Amino acid sequence: MIRKEHLISQELETNLTLGLCDKLIYRGFNSTNTVVVTVSTDYSSNIGQILRHGLTANGEICDGFGIDVPYPDESWNKTYILELKTIFELYRYKLEGKKILFVEAGVIRGSNYKYITDFLKDEMGISNPFYFLALFENEGSSFKSDFVGEYYDNDTQDLTFWWEKQNNHWI
Repeated sequence: MIRKEHLISQELETNLTLGLCDKLIYRGFNSTNTVVVTVSTDYSSNIGQILRHGLTANGEICDGFGIDVPYPDESWNKTYILELKTIFELYRYKLEGKKILFVEAGVIRGSNYKYITDFLKDEMGISNPFYFLALFENEGSSFKSDFVGEYYDNDTQDLTFWWEKQNNHWI
């Protein structure tokens, strides 16, 4: 089946992100109690940046950092695992006493969020509360995020952002 392109405009991306920020603030998330972890920085950096600034409290921007995860045509190999472990060891000090909010532009299957959760709990002993945000989440994702901007159907729609260029991992 050929999927129809679901083109996400800059305006929609920004509006959904700001709307999610409002929901987070309403639910008590802010820079005093939250660390934003931007997942798939090549796709999610815009969202992470807007949320980090939006959760500013008392003049302090929300702490955060980014991690890269396997593309759909890749798997969690030694390199990705070492990078994940190294980054969380490096920034462990930022996590003290805070919720971890993972943010991603598009969750297709949810396998990366599942892997990250299991690895951080089981392999690194991180027990902070985890929360997950997807700007767009596939209705068929096995992982259900806590905050979702909009759902889409990956079987019939090809999620494509306004800034995106064709790349070898999505052909």
